[in-house]
Amino acid sequence: MKKTMTALILSALLVGPALGAFAGGAREETGWPSRDVRYVVPYAPGGLSDVTARMIERAVREENLLEKAFVITNIAGASAGNAMEEVVAAPPDGYLLLHHHTSFISHKALGVRDWGHEEFTPIAMLFEVPQAAFALPGRWENLDEWIDHVRTNPGETTFAGSSLGGGTHLMGEMLLEAAGIRDDLRYVAHGGGGPMTTAILAGEDLMGLTQLPTVLGDHLSGDFEILAVSSAERVSSLPDVPTFGELGYEIPLQTSHRMGVWGPPGMDPELVNQIAEFFGMVVNSDTFRELAAQNGLFVRFEDGEGLRRDFDRDEEIIMGLVEEFGLN
Repeated sequence: MKKTMTALILSALLVGPALGAFAGGAREETGWPSRDVRYVVPYAPGGLSDVTARMIERAVREENLLEKAFVITNIAGASAGNAMEEVVAAPPDGYLLLHHHTSFISHKALGVRDWGHEEFTPIAMLFEVPQAAFALPGRWENLDEWIDHVRTNPGETTFAGSSLGGGTHLMGEMLLEAAGIRDDLRYVAHGGGGPMTTAILAGEDLMGLTQLPTVLGDHLSGDFEILAVSSAERVSSLPDVPTFGELGYEIPLQTSHRMGVWGPPGMDPELVNQIAEFFGMVVNSDTFRELAAQNGLFVRFEDGEGLRRDFDRDEEIIMGLVEEFGLN
């Protein structure tokens, strides 16, 4: 089975220091960077966060965007908590940064911890990751057919996901609610993307939902068929696949994962602006945009205030959904 994310991991791991010259114009005033920058991924190698961080490193290295090494550091454990604790306690000098997404909010909403993004300095929004509803090829003509099947056979089918209580689970609940079938089937959390896709291949579940990069390669190879995506607009690499909204299923959030860059509290605003400018150059580079298009990411750069604003708004929505769906 072709695995786009696996191939990307292998190519990204063949890296050396990312050297070059950051043309931000403020280095003389802030001194950043005068040494290597550690970019912390709060999960183990191989998942969405790790792969996309290595996409950033590859763009930095290939386009010579930084004069010091840009080093990916995986600090896994405690549902991202180990990495969060290390970064929040670091000196506010811009040399230890966190690559983290909307799970900040869902973990807080579900009681994993009682603190989140508000404890960090928001630096930049990078991109959004849509979700994809998928099944075996030819099993359903479209998403509507599967929804009609659920309606006419209540209680007899399941909806597969990778985990319980995370962003993908919340997106699944939103879709089922919008389709009016939330009480007609059971959501099954398989504990990871691999077990989930295995269950669908075995016919245990007839439909699944996952982050688009996880299944995009399998769709393109013909192993799975993506029937719809959660994004507000169609994915450029999937021009024939409709969005949930196009099919009439309006959901409060079109993405379950907004990826941002976060620093320790108390960072100097001038330094924050310089680092944000650097990441803007990265995600708008030809290298990163090509990788993003291949993997179904929507580049959406904003500065720190935009990142904070988006997360504050998402937190209000997600807290309400967790309460509405009884997931707390």
